[in-house]
Amino acid sequence: MKQSVLHRFLLPITTTGLFLAVFVPILVLSYYNHPSAADDYCFADTAVRYGFWQAQQYYYDGWTGRYFSNFIVHGTPLVWGWYAGFKFIPALLAIGWVLAAYTLLGEWLNRLGSPAPTRSRTQLYLTGLLFFLYILILPNLAEAFIWTASAAVYTVPTALMMYWGAVLLRWQTQPPSTLRTLTGVWASVLVFLIVGCGETHMLLIISLLLAILVYRLVKNRQVDKQLLLQLGVALVSGWLVFRAPGNAVRMQGGAANGDLVGGMVQSLRWLALTLPRWFLQTPVLPLSALWIMLGAGLVAKRTDADARVSKLFGVPLWYGLLVLFGLLLATVFPSYYATQNLTNRAINVTYAVFLWGWLFVLTTQLPRFARFGTTRPPLWLLVLTLLWIGISTVRSLPMRRLYADILRGDAAQYDRELTARQQLLSQSRADTLRLAPLSVYPTSLFMEDIRTDPTHWWNKCQAGYYGHKVIIIDPSIRPTPARP
Repeated sequence: MKQSVLHRFLLPITTTGLFLAVFVPILVLSYYNHPSAADDYCFADTAVRYGFWQAQQYYYDGWTGRYFSNFIVHGTPLVWGWYAGFKFIPALLAIGWVLAAYTLLGEWLNRLGSPAPTRSRTQLYLTGLLFFLYILILPNLAEAFIWTASAAVYTVPTALMMYWGAVLLRWQTQPPSTLRTLTGVWASVLVFLIVGCGETHMLLIISLLLAILVYRLVKNRQVDKQLLLQLGVALVSGWLVFRAPGNAVRMQGGAANGDLVGGMVQSLRWLALTLPRWFLQTPVLPLSALWIMLGAGLVAKRTDADARVSKLFGVPLWYGLLVLFGLLLATVFPSYYATQNLTNRAINVTYAVFLWGWLFVLTTQLPRFARFGTTRPPLWLLVLTLLWIGISTVRSLPMRRLYADILRGDAAQYDRELTARQQLLSQSRADTLRLAPLSVYPTSLFMEDIRTDPTHWWNKCQAGYYGHKVIIIDPSIRPTPARP
């Protein structure tokens, strides 16, 4: 198969199809989205009752020091009285993730020195493939893009960290000027926001900065002042998280209450069992071989390839793999350390780090393969890749759930029933309001519902938001469709 055929037809069609296969259903699910009984109403009720800024202080002192994620969840459309605004949130999160990935990949490819037309095409291909791989075995789609309370702590900082990486690379290549100064300030602001979303990304960004600083110190015998500034911002921001009275309250509620050794052992065991599955359950391995060949072709076209690549990707293979494993450990350890339990939303972050870290490690090896002079993928590799993609897609549990919720009509039924419930909650003036249970629980959309116990936290938050004394789920009531 000729290289031109691969670039003109196979790559565009395949990557576009894979991207749309996961992106479009998320946009459809976004239309059916509703606030979750878990936390969404609690944050909104607190903000409406006490005011936006007072709610920040209340949670900073009383439950968690995550200052920026608290800022987000206390400003959701519920706080404005715009219930339908939640239908836009999953779409915006998915679009933000994709745009951040596209921006970072652009800076990476620019460092490879590839020509502008080739760079743009490769950006699109890699972005589409990365998002497809991310959704393919994502542990919990709802916690990544649907549930706002979770997305604010995990998905938002993941996207911000990708964008921060692009800004940081841009800053380091700009000549001294006002624009360069402003870019550095913006990079520092992004670090402050990322750390303020939660402990997972706080430890992740600090670990990454330390790894880069140590490597450049050993290699160049000098300290990178720009990275040192970013690390300082991250440490100060982390101090704001840990010094929060609410953080101590939250830690005391964990089962482990700070078990350092036990948390490390559990984290290492989990990674040892999970990483091989990720390589086998996704087409990462054949796609890696394709990137080595095609990416090496990009590098081979530059006479100054080694010099260009060394500025960003000139990292020894052993060090890149070591740092990748350390970053994966940094995303897993906080959960095991605090609660001896690793949530799906934390694994969502770990999986994203795995994909990006593996791509970086592969890219560091491009100059080595470029010297062999062969960059045309053999036909058997293309066939194997397509077969692996097909099998992985068919076996993908997130994909099956995503399409089943839409095609069976569960997502639409879920939307009708919650819309009817919201109309009843908004219009009824009874002190005690009995509500019908949901008849469907679409996995891609549903997180939690209020309970039959009127004293449950979810019941109290939703009752407070709508101004009722008591709301309760009554199993004897049949769900009714919403009025048009």
